[in-house]
Amino acid sequence: MAEKKEIQVEGATVPVYQYEENGIIYYEFDTSKLGPPEPMVNALAVLSLIDSPNKRAVMINHKKPMGLFEKIEGKFDYEVEELEDGRYKIIFKLKE
Repeated sequence: MAEKKEIQVEGATVPVYQYEENGIIYYEFDTSKLGPPEPMVNALAVLSLIDSPNKRAVMINHKKPMGLFEKIEGKFDYEVEELEDGRYKIIFKLKE
């Protein structure tokens, strides 16, 4: 597993970690303990970093952020995975 380092992201209120795997740069953050509008605020802050095909955002959240999906669907694709503890992992990338 690649080493994760915390980075500062303007507008984010949770820690954001950057790491690289197989030439892809990931920005990971966990909003699973936050209530609205914090998950969306943090997601939009981190998504602003995704400016090339080799970058991804990884969001851990307590539910599927449907409002966020509607807001970003024109620019980003995403995959949703339900974790064993009931939280969700969403991986965002630029639309191809």
